Amino acid sequence: MKRLMVVAATLMFFFTASAQMKISGTLRSTDGKGIAGVTVSDGFTCVTTDAKGRYKMTTSSDAVHVFYSIPSAYKVNVKDGHPDFYQRLEAGVKKYDFTLTPNPTEEKQFRLLMVADPQAQCEFHVKRFERETVPDIRAYVDAQTLPCYGVTLGDVVYTEGKHKTNKFMEPMRRAMGYDNSHLLFFQTIGNHDFNEPPVTLDKGTSTYNLAYQRAFEKVFGPVNYSWNRGDVHIVSMKDYIADDNPKKFRYHKEYGNPCFTDEQLEWLRQDLAAVPKNKMVILCLHIGLYNRMKKNVDAVRDLIAQFDEAHIMIGHTHFMNHKVNEDGVFEHVHAAASGAFWWSCLNGDGVPNGYAIYDVDGAHIKNWWYKGTGHDISYQIRMYRGDAEFGGEFEKFKYPYTHDTVLANVFMADPAWKVYLYEDGELTGEMERIPVTKDSVPEADSSRDWYAVGYHLGVIGRSYGDVTDCQSKWNGGGRKGYLTGCNHMYRLKLKNPNAKQIKVVAKDTNGNVYEQTKFTESFDYSETELTNKLRLIKREELNKSY
Repeated sequence: MKRLMVVAATLMFFFTASAQMKISGTLRSTDGKGIAGVTVSDGFTCVTTDAKGRYKMTTSSDAVHVFYSIPSAYKVNVKDGHPDFYQRLEAGVKKYDFTLTPNPTEEKQFRLLMVADPQAQCEFHVKRFERETVPDIRAYVDAQTLPCYGVTLGDVVYTEGKHKTNKFMEPMRRAMGYDNSHLLFFQTIGNHDFNEPPVTLDKGTSTYNLAYQRAFEKVFGPVNYSWNRGDVHIVSMKDYIADDNPKKFRYHKEYGNPCFTDEQLEWLRQDLAAVPKNKMVILCLHIGLYNRMKKNVDAVRDLIAQFDEAHIMIGHTHFMNHKVNEDGVFEHVHAAASGAFWWSCLNGDGVPNGYAIYDVDGAHIKNWWYKGTGHDISYQIRMYRGDAEFGGEFEKFKYPYTHDTVLANVFMADPAWKVYLYEDGELTGEMERIPVTKDSVPEADSSRDWYAVGYHLGVIGRSYGDVTDCQSKWNGGGRKGYLTGCNHMYRLKLKNPNAKQIKVVAKDTNGNVYEQTKFTESFDYSETELTNKLRLIKREELNKSY
């Protein structure tokens, strides 16, 4: 009986929005007055409240929620520790009202924490996120005087192939709740946050692309939505299209990814139509747009490029890459909170597990930092000798440079950073940013972080199926997932190979200066295994967790 009740409840969720409906409602302040000029949406169409805070709209037959774009002048409503700005559409219910609380401050200055790819695929991963990432975020937020808000950039969980991880959506939502993180998290869907196959269509879901996102919507709310703080308009959107295959999730072969449906493009156009061009727009996605020309990607970029300042926030790749696109929009690709799939405390490009912090001032991002989990925010560089060797019992990798070459992995660097080498207090010169290489073993002019590769392939033994039991259970066990490109490796030869004091100094786009004076010596993985008392992840424990 209990199982039947659960099935019935699940079916009710999918059947609530069964057809187009004419709905209406009022947005009121806590003093009872209507709030004018607020965008209200069902994820397909946007309307604006009138002078008395009233709205009317005809919902799409595929709509699941009705929600509003949180105005800057009002607080973010909270329910169960999460932003509360939407209601689920119910069959036969035609009126949806919202009450908002005025914000006593304008919040022209605030901080955004971008958390990419928590990617929990087992209970062990949920626990690591709860015990490592969340306390680190809480400690950072508690130390701030400015308001802080969080945004995930997709892949909250990791459903793929035989991995059915929808059951971890709720635990991850609880882990990110305000009581734990001291932060309000806005969620973005990723390509692993889909409903577990097989999926079915019903009278409230016309395409399999939509059917695959229903599990995420049930736990986290709308997929395409926006909210406002100060002079900033923040949008989260899904940027992949699932193929019409009910039995196996895959990307639409015609469009590939990233891409947007025509309905999404129209929704974004309507949403942004109400935003003044002097506001800053931040578009939060999962898969990087870069300069790709997939379905509607160019049109989406064109829409946000109309604003005085626009940024795109990305996850997906588990590496760091910051660059300005051809249209002048800054795209920030973030390393993952889960690093190399929770097998270590490192991403494949050597960046520590962690999250990014953006300092917003008016309609401008004036500063940004990367915060490695368990590290001080000043830790932005790892330094190697040009002939350092890393790895372990399974495999070893030696940098293909000379001993007097200094290599610096500058985690958050973009092409505008300046990185300098000093020896014995004198400037040696500006370090060269090494173009990204795709070598699978160290080759001349390699840019890879062989420290990270050596740990994942050589110490843990990923890609060795006979040694690592998980290999037979997880598609990411091969070498490719750990041979991640590094966009931020620098090099320069010393003038004096016998210099006693060597220092790398990096100056970022915003004038912040970071230093590193300590070489990470060959085979030294003390940072990875013991940093800030993080637990030593043993291979046996990892095997048991899958």
